[in-house]
Amino acid sequence: MKRVVVVCLIWSSLALGAPCSAETFVLADRVGEPNARSFFMFSTSAGQYTVRHDGMGEVTSPKGMRRVFNLRVGGRARIERVYSLEHQGDLFLLYEVTGQVFYLVRMEQTKRKVRWITEVRDVSEAPVIDGDFVMFDNIEIHKSNGRLKQD
Repeated sequence: MKRVVVVCLIWSSLALGAPCSAETFVLADRVGEPNARSFFMFSTSAGQYTVRHDGMGEVTSPKGMRRVFNLRVGGRARIERVYSLEHQGDLFLLYEVTGQVFYLVRMEQTKRKVRWITEVRDVSEAPVIDGDFVMFDNIEIHKSNGRLKQD
């Protein structure tokens, strides 16, 4: 009888829309020198990700399959930082390109298809997903389409 009550309490709190805590992006591990070849590594349920300083990325699935993808970097620019978060099966990435330009990307993980990409400037803190928005530094971006929130 006690088990049924616990299940009912959990289900009722989810059904009533109990507030969920915000999800914070995590800074990826960097391997290599700042002005030489460097790699950013992080994991999700889809596999182990490695992103090179020039935007070339690779994901290795738990079954050992490797797939590549490319991030927008441009010319001689380099990726300086990468933040990641797995949310609703998709991968959200915020990465800094030399010159204080940041790109926020939502990528479908199984096909590595970019759903949207948004350019932002001057990010000083790790982003969070709270409700329908990705938020950082007084900027709110709709997680469904990548557009800035208009007040």
